[in-house]
Amino acid sequence: MTDTPTPTPTPTPTMPLLVILIAPNVSEQMGGEAMKALQILREMRRPLPETLQVTHERNATEVRRLRLDGVHLVEDTWLALAIWHSVVLRFLLGPWFSWKAVRLAERLADAHARQGTKVLIHQVEPNSPVMPRWLSRRFPNVLGPVNGNIYYPAPFRRHETLSASLRRQWHMPIQWLRRWQPFRRRGAELILVAGGDRTRRSLLAAGDDPASMVDTVDCGVPEALLDRPRIEHHGVNPRFVHFGRLVFHKGTALIVRSLAHTRLKIELDIVGRGPELDRCRALAQELQLGERVRFIDWYERHEDLIASFQAYRGMVLPSLEDANGIVVQEALALGLPPICLDWGGPQLLIQHGVNGFLVDPSTEDAIVRGIAGHLDALAADPGLAERMSQAGRVAAEAWRWPKVIAEWIALYRKLATQAS
Repeated sequence: MTDTPTPTPTPTPTMPLLVILIAPNVSEQMGGEAMKALQILREMRRPLPETLQVTHERNATEVRRLRLDGVHLVEDTWLALAIWHSVVLRFLLGPWFSWKAVRLAERLADAHARQGTKVLIHQVEPNSPVMPRWLSRRFPNVLGPVNGNIYYPAPFRRHETLSASLRRQWHMPIQWLRRWQPFRRRGAELILVAGGDRTRRSLLAAGDDPASMVDTVDCGVPEALLDRPRIEHHGVNPRFVHFGRLVFHKGTALIVRSLAHTRLKIELDIVGRGPELDRCRALAQELQLGERVRFIDWYERHEDLIASFQAYRGMVLPSLEDANGIVVQEALALGLPPICLDWGGPQLLIQHGVNGFLVDPSTEDAIVRGIAGHLDALAADPGLAERMSQAGRVAAEAWRWPKVIAEWIALYRKLATQAS
């Protein structure tokens, strides 16, 4: 008797998918959100090379410089210019751009989508849960990663500007009012939530469907960073680094103050520029810290900054209102244990005592002394630093951009199937 060969299964064809991304800025020159939007576009085009991008015409020069194709620009109109010049109505520019961008995306979908192709419109930025967005009635809508809803901890609210104080106090009432906005016909079919419970509460107050919400990371980590050798820790090392724009909410002065409370002669390199630079220089002099604090203007290339991390035991960022913390992700990916506040984005990235330390922002004095204690612990204990370094790399592996994008595309396909 002859065995009958088992037939080879016919592979299931992949659903043709056209994703149209929307972001006000896609650039290396316009801050973190613009950079993140650019990374998403580039990473999305690896598995989905026909992905299109809609952005504002102010990005035209940057689009040409970066040699990006498939990017379509929303042009300013007399209405947008009038809103801009009015100053008091500038808050309407976000909804205006969203309305124009979605209409352009719908026209692009008609022009580019072949028969059988499923189209999704993904508004990547802005990441605020409060910003009103226009939604397509013809194609499924994706929003996010949505984050935001982060304000100063209570001990620092005396430093808030009037506008920041009003935004904090009116955040939830405004979200309740959003339920009755005239152009809010329905919620988005998929909302990528990067701010955890604080963002979910905000979205729920605005009437968004909890079934549409899926947790994700705010930003992925580039492959090149995770492919670098992890920093290994040996012996006593009192050197730490703080880097980024030197503004009040980054908490640079808190780190300088903490050095006056350490048992060891901890050394701190502050890399960056900004309005807090002179204040921190004066503070270091007042506390007689001498050579323990070094101010490094900046590195011409980000690659050079990353290469310098090999010399340090850890990084410190006691930020008061970062919704994510890309620098924290970078530190974890490289194996540099971070010390941050148990607040905002870092508290979603760091496992306290596992891959870094979180300090309770109960009072300024508690923060300063808490940072000092963690600096001493890490500097003196190479075993602790090495365990945290290994755990940081493991955590960051889940943030590789290809993994993040693959998870999003799986959600896209599920949504497209449901919409069929």
